[in-house]
This record gives sequence, C-alpha cells and structure tokens, in this order.
Amino acid sequence: MSTQGMGEKKYGSAEEAFDEALSRVPVGAFHLVLIAVCGWAIASDSVEIQCISFVTPQLDSSNSNSNKTGRYVLRLDKSEEGVLDAIIFLGMMVGGYIWGSLSDLIGRRSCLITSLTFNGVFGLASAFSPTYGVFLLFRFLSGVGVGGSFPVVFSYYSEFFSRKSRGPFVIILAAFWILGSLFAALMAWIVIGQFHDSAHGSVGAMTMESWRIYVIICTFPCLSSALSLIFFPESPSFLFAKGELQSTAKVMHRIQLLHSYCGRAKEVTGREGWSQYLRDLQSQYGGRKERRTGKWAWLTELFQSTMAVFHRQHLRAMVVMLIVWFMFSFGYYGLLLWFPEYFKYIKDCNFERSHYCSINPSHPHRSCSVSMETCNMTRGERGDDIYLDSLYVALAAIPGTLISILTVNIVGAKAMLVFSLVVSGLSSLLIWVIPDQDKTEDVVVLLSSIFAGVSIIGWNSLDVISTSELFPVHLRSTAFGIQSVLGRIGAITGNVTFGSLFSAGASPYLPILVVASALILAGVSVIFLPSARGERSGLVHKFRCLCCFLCRRCLSRYNRGINYN
Repeated sequence: MSTQGMGEKKYGSAEEAFDEALSRVPVGAFHLVLIAVCGWAIASDSVEIQCISFVTPQLDSSNSNSNKTGRYVLRLDKSEEGVLDAIIFLGMMVGGYIWGSLSDLIGRRSCLITSLTFNGVFGLASAFSPTYGVFLLFRFLSGVGVGGSFPVVFSYYSEFFSRKSRGPFVIILAAFWILGSLFAALMAWIVIGQFHDSAHGSVGAMTMESWRIYVIICTFPCLSSALSLIFFPESPSFLFAKGELQSTAKVMHRIQLLHSYCGRAKEVTGREGWSQYLRDLQSQYGGRKERRTGKWAWLTELFQSTMAVFHRQHLRAMVVMLIVWFMFSFGYYGLLLWFPEYFKYIKDCNFERSHYCSINPSHPHRSCSVSMETCNMTRGERGDDIYLDSLYVALAAIPGTLISILTVNIVGAKAMLVFSLVVSGLSSLLIWVIPDQDKTEDVVVLLSSIFAGVSIIGWNSLDVISTSELFPVHLRSTAFGIQSVLGRIGAITGNVTFGSLFSAGASPYLPILVVASALILAGVSVIFLPSARGERSGLVHKFRCLCCFLCRRCLSRYNRGINYN
C-alpha cells in the first residue's frame, strides 16, 4: 500500500479522511489480538458487576449457611444486599465520568490500564473485608475502576477500525460480556454452589469462606487484561486528533508491518510515507488545536469537553441517549442482579406450597401441584441450583449476540435497539402477568432467559451507537462516560428499589411491572435519536416518517369532516 491517491478525494473533515486511511488497512493479526485483549477487559467488567449477585445469597441473614458465629462472618438483610449490589454502580458513576473525560485529554490506553488495575486491586481487597462497611468501601472503589474501563475500552478499540467495518466488530467486542457472565456463573456454581459449607483455610483470624475465594478468582480477568494492554499502542485516531503525527504514523506502520508478516498486506507504507500523508491531511483540513498549559489546565479542558457534548449541535442526541441509558440500566441491572434471589424465592414458594399440600392432602387449590419429594430435593440436595439457573440465563445471551453480529449492517443498530427494548420489556412483563400458582422454576428461568437473550441485542446495538459518529473523536469518550453515569444511576435506583421492596414485604414481582414500563419507554425514545454522520436512515427513520404520515392523514380527514359554516 502506498500513500499515493489517499488524499485525492475530498472529505468533510480530517477525521473522515483518516477514517478512509483506516479502511485501507485490512483486518489482520493485530486486530485479532486486539479483539482478544479488549474482549477480556470487557469480560472482566461483566465479572465484577455480576459476582456480588452470586455472593449475596450466601450472606443472607435468613440463609442457614450464613448463620455462623465468628468474628468476621457477614450476615446481611435484604436492604443491605440491595445496597451492596448497587454500590458498584455508584463507583462506576464516578469512574465513568472521570476516566472517560480524562481519556479524551491524556489518552485511551493509559486510562484503560490504570482503571483496570484500580478495579483488580480493590476487588481483591474486598475479598478480605472484615465488616460490611469495609466491604462496601472496597466494592465502591472497584466500581470506580469498572466505570472507567467500560467506556474507554470501547472508544480505544473502535478507533482501530474504520466506520464502515466498525459495527460488527464492536458487537464482537460486546459479545465478550457473555464470556464474563459465563465465567462468573460457572465459578459461582463450582466454588460457592459445590463448596458453600467448606472452609478454605484462614488469613489471621479470618476464615476464608467459599464466597471470599470466589471474589479473589473474579479479579483475575481485569488484572491479566491490564497487564496485556501494556504491549499495545495508543489509538491512532486519538493521536491524529491530538496532532501527534509522528506517533500516529508509527502506530499505522506497526499495524501494517504485523499484517505483512501474516500475509495480509502485500505492500507496507513506511513511517515517512505515513507521516507525509498525515501532514498533508493536517494542512488541508486544519491544524492541531493547541492545548492549554498551567497547573489546572486539565481541569479547564475537562469542564470544556463536558459542556461541548451538551452544545446545541449534540444536545438532541445527548438527551435521547441519557434517557435510553437510564431506563435500560434501571430495568436490565435491576432485574438481572436479582435473578438469583428470584430463583431462590421460587424454590422457597414451591417448598411452602408442597408442605401445605402434605398437611392438607384434600385441599383442591391449584398451588398444591408440586410434590413434597421434589421440593425437599430442591431445598436440600440441589441447593446449588440457583447458580446453575443463572448459568442458563447467561448462556441465553449467545444467540442474541450472533443475531446482532449478522444483522447490524442490514437492519441498523437503532432498529435493533428499539426491537430489543420493547420485546425484553414484554418478556419481563410476562413474569408479572403469570399467576403465582403457575410460576414454577422452569417457567421463570425460561422467561428470564428470553429477557437476557433479547436484552443483549439491545446492549450490543447501544454500544455501536455510542461508538458511532454521533460525537466527534475528541468528545466521544466524554459523551460515553456521561451516558454511562446516567446508566449507573439507573442501575443503582433499580437495585435499591428491588431491595427495599423485598425488605418491605411487597410482592417480589411488583418491580417487574416498573421494569417493563421503563424498557418500553426507552424503546420509544430511540425513535427520536438523530442519525450519525454518513449513516443510512434505516428502519427507525422510516417508522418515524410513517407515524408522521399517518398523523397528517388523520388530521386531514378530521379537518375535512368539520363543517365550518
């Protein structure tokens, strides 16, 4: 490949011209390794978010396994469990804004490595927490790391791909979230489910219970991904946007050189060739923006980038994305992290119904449909089934991811997001609609699996939209970070609401009605999202035009039917 002819075509901006240069570098060995490392980082975020949902059933004060005496044994009620599930999202809310904005100023790679290390160190420390308060503090600090790595890894990763090929590859990256879910559920089933009554040594006066070992294992993905990213370069799109042309040329040459070793590039442009091409782009489309200097210059730039994403040019996109992130996170995380508790509740209900039948064998009520023998097995010999049920729910996301990869460039990310939000809302609504006597464990697991499988399509589509050209490169991570802040607030609200309703003795299915309403409202909001630069209008735009056309026809008929005399 040579640089001749790369600058002949006229583009609207230097970013678009550089995107064309990215499209001429084929996807090869470098990108495959990048997918693996960044995907493992995404999996680590999934593990850290979901691992506590598997720990809380073991810390439940009503659980016989947690009613042990000891100096460092934690026993929590439902409201405390809700706060524990939600505290990581509070940390993510802080970390998402700080790390996301800083990555637009100092670089994606350094912020990503630091946030992953932050996550791993404090996640590891939380396994040795002696009290509930210390546990909360360390999970909060771990959440600060998770909140930073999640938006930054998507910006960092997507900027190695051109806009034309970015959609499917972003969904492939998001698919690693499922790997993290499977890892968390499988380790919970092995470590907690199989050995929940066993002690695994001690550290000083602290007995290493199975849940502590499980939390330690869950820190491996983030620490290993942080170590791997040391060997990767900075995002070339970020370097070019900051005017660091020599560094950009070095990265592009390095990628092309690695491809040539693997037979994916027949011609390699030298560093000087790339440097000359980048200088031509800079002189043609505008020079580098000078950075401020001074002790608090970074704080000024942080404030300015935050205000820029709310500028009139981006306001509509930002408001719609904030609504979608809040509603989706409220419904998804509020329900997903409480699925183990729902499964446990169903088992307890089955036990109580069958016990009632055993002492009232002539009672004709339909709730007496589960045998006492089955419930005894469920409560005793199969006490680890709540983790196995969660593993089934995690596996249900695989088909949704495959559908996302195959259809994102055909249907469009926005149409897929609308479909996912509405259908997942309706599937969760079925859990609330089905009568209590018909809510068997298999039915709830099936509906929960449908919810998880369809929801993952929505998250994949939202990731594509968030990393698209709704926002320019120098504001992309800032916008993503602020959107994730609203998402974390929604997740916190969902978890605290669920825990409070459980503690108040309300029906555990009542929050599901709220979840369904929030998801459907978010689906409607997506219709008003503007198209990214260069993106085809797609089905959502056509649906919006159809609604406007029908409204005009109805008003026209109404006006014709009015007798003005």
